[in-house]
Amino acid sequence: MRVGAPGGGSEPGSVEPALGGLDVSRVLVGSVVFAVAVAAFARIPLLPAIGDDLSLSTGEIGLLTTAFGLGRLLTDLPAGRLAGAVSPRLALAGAGAGLALACGLLAGAGSFAQALVASGLIGCASALANTTGMYAFATATGAERRGASMAIYTTALMSGQIFGPALGGALGSLAGWRPAMGVAAGIGLVVMLLCLALRQRERRRVVRATRSAPGPGRDPARVDRGPTTPPPTRSELLALAAAPFATFFAMAGLTQTLVPLIGDGELELGASTIGLAIGAGAAARFASAWITGVGSDRLSRKVVLVPSLLAMALGAGCLALPPGVAGWTAAIGLIALGSSGISVAAAALADRVAPAELGHRLGMFRLVGDVGLVAGPIVAGFLYQAAGPGPAGGACAAVLLAAALAAGLWVRE
Repeated sequence: MRVGAPGGGSEPGSVEPALGGLDVSRVLVGSVVFAVAVAAFARIPLLPAIGDDLSLSTGEIGLLTTAFGLGRLLTDLPAGRLAGAVSPRLALAGAGAGLALACGLLAGAGSFAQALVASGLIGCASALANTTGMYAFATATGAERRGASMAIYTTALMSGQIFGPALGGALGSLAGWRPAMGVAAGIGLVVMLLCLALRQRERRRVVRATRSAPGPGRDPARVDRGPTTPPPTRSELLALAAAPFATFFAMAGLTQTLVPLIGDGELELGASTIGLAIGAGAAARFASAWITGVGSDRLSRKVVLVPSLLAMALGAGCLALPPGVAGWTAAIGLIALGSSGISVAAAALADRVAPAELGHRLGMFRLVGDVGLVAGPIVAGFLYQAAGPGPAGGACAAVLLAAALAAGLWVRE
């Protein structure tokens, strides 16, 4: 996998030779992305207990989640630049340190202000780990296998986001929310120490390789993974940015907002039924991530990206129809399956952009996506409250259709 030039002692765009098909560095990065997601999302089922202990209102509890999102937004761009400038191990060690500090701060929170700051810092650590992971996996292979590589990243991230709330809820029930967040802080500490230890080993390996290399500072085992296609046009960059915005807008506005509201208010389903249906959709994303990743390698990014966005638009359209269990269930499945297209868009971006610029571009990619993550629930929730599920689902479908149209028109084969 590529190791950053300034911090890693190797040139931008270089990769480490694969061992058995999946190099050791990708295993490390994937494991860290998973661990950070587990720790960051462990807090979700603990929010009611945190609110009770700190005497918070419902609005203040909501602001804790908002602070997490704002922390991600503020960190996406700097994290992208950092990912392109230093070794992944160093950036991930920073994410682990930030996570340990933030979770420890939340575990010891005695006031709303402290909990708010801690939640924002957890968002910062999450963004740094996710952006570094995306950059590492995007540069770990050539374009011919980049889609599959991004599928591994997506699988690691989704696994952590699913397992984290389960772990947090279990620990919270057994020992309380403060020990549960203490465990999350411990995960961050382990990540930091592991990455720093491996960073030291990496530096020693680079020194040995440099001394034995036939040319000054160049390892002949390393190969250039720069783009083999012309640089992206402004319209293509706009289309590739629209994909994460629309995807996160729909996932947050539909799966995390409209689906539960319709299931409870219109269909009178229980919380367990709603949770089971959303969980089944999340499980379907594992299969779809691999299908879209490998498919985009064998066919083209555009051939996979456009249908993925259209599938999500169709799912949003199902929620805009008169409420019914069949349409509601179909919407969950279509949105889950189509959402894997976001990794295809990231792979397409990496195909086009030079390694020296890729960190910044991926930071912007995630920033635009996180804007959609914040805006989606606001728009969908407001429209549902004001006019019902039809306009809310229709608005999300329109955003997705616009993104699909942009991809169809401007993303090159």
